[in-house]
Amino acid sequence: MWTEEGDFRSAMYGSFYSFRNAYRINLTYWGDFRSGVIGPGLGSFRAASHVNNTLTSSEGKGTSWATLYTCINDCNSILRHLGDITFSSQDTRDEIAANAYFIRAYCYFTIVRTWGDAPLLLTGIESDKDDIHPFRSDEMLIYARIAEDLALAETLMPASVTSCTTGSKASIHMLETDYWLWMYKVKNGGQDALRAASDAVDKVLAESRFGLLDSYADVFSHSNKGNREIIFALRFVRTTEEFTAFYNDYLIPTSKYTDDPSYMQDESVKTGSHDQWYSLSQTFQEFLYENPDDSRAVTNFAYFTVPETGNRYSWVNKFPGEWSQGVRYFTSDIPLYRFSEALLFKAEIEAAKGSGTSVPYLNRVAKRAYGKEDFYPADLRGEELNEAIFNERLKEFAVEGKSWWDYIRMGYAFIKIPSLVGRENETNILLWPISSACFEDNPNIRQTLGYN
Repeated sequence: MWTEEGDFRSAMYGSFYSFRNAYRINLTYWGDFRSGVIGPGLGSFRAASHVNNTLTSSEGKGTSWATLYTCINDCNSILRHLGDITFSSQDTRDEIAANAYFIRAYCYFTIVRTWGDAPLLLTGIESDKDDIHPFRSDEMLIYARIAEDLALAETLMPASVTSCTTGSKASIHMLETDYWLWMYKVKNGGQDALRAASDAVDKVLAESRFGLLDSYADVFSHSNKGNREIIFALRFVRTTEEFTAFYNDYLIPTSKYTDDPSYMQDESVKTGSHDQWYSLSQTFQEFLYENPDDSRAVTNFAYFTVPETGNRYSWVNKFPGEWSQGVRYFTSDIPLYRFSEALLFKAEIEAAKGSGTSVPYLNRVAKRAYGKEDFYPADLRGEELNEAIFNERLKEFAVEGKSWWDYIRMGYAFIKIPSLVGRENETNILLWPISSACFEDNPNIRQTLGYN
């Protein structure tokens, strides 16, 4: 290993395999399950502690950071050995390094928002002679490291790289926007943080290769992967990696579909191989469908009533993969950053500036959704504007693993999440506990303060 250029290219793609493995299931646990948007499906509900915000270390879903640190270690090993060989071109070396810094920053941004203080590992662990029992570092050290990694990734990434399934300058700028907006609103980063967020998103909006598709449904079409709205996505193909895809848990189980099979075969009803453990909460379903003109609703959540029997089925309709000869392959790409988010980030930033130029960005997203020019009035200001941006984000990015972070960043966690109302004085309630396995394996790790 680490003796020729191909080793580093393989390691880079291997780090993205680890990245997909870390997020393909946990993305929705970390990003949606605690925010009140998830509810029971047809099977036994398996997320009561998330929905009720009564997590403990005995909860296995989303409480382990192990897969994130596996990905971080992949990145650290690449960076540790970059000086071992001479590359055929500087661009090749820079692209590999930039990707390592980028996804390390992405993973640490997830870790620090989820658990706060956490181990800050910057050197690849390759044997038991390395530091295999780290302590939790202060969260502000992690935030500072993320900023450094993002600056390095932006500097190094060649402008010629335009992939949406590995890093690019655009995806780095989106993470920078996300990071600096969080620092401004949640960590008291001040005007410098807001300016950094604004500068980063402006670079994305200036790229002519990105734009909104005319149809919201087309953004997620399996036959339209990598379209001009996708800035960064988890790419999935037909491998064994996909057969444990989380989105199976949202579909109608074939064992509970008792009607004419033709409706299943033509996907009027989308079915999966096992029980529907999760759905959207009734409140969130009603929220998605509150405006009959909203074209996003049916793409996010679908209903079908069988004409002959009147039986009604409902399921999360995003990311169903391919249905082929009675088998579902979970090959839908999962977008992490889309152009519509750049527009809504810009709207949020301009609202925070009080500049009066926020609404046009919000209305570009709203026009596609509702088919109406100037859906929001130009004089929308203050809390009404903030709430409009927040609501559009909830609908635009339904089940894309963003709602939890939006509730926190935009100041609504203790106001709009039913299970958190009145709990703002509880220690670290917005953080997560660590699974018992994590601190049992490492005697230097302690549980998140406020949990048991």
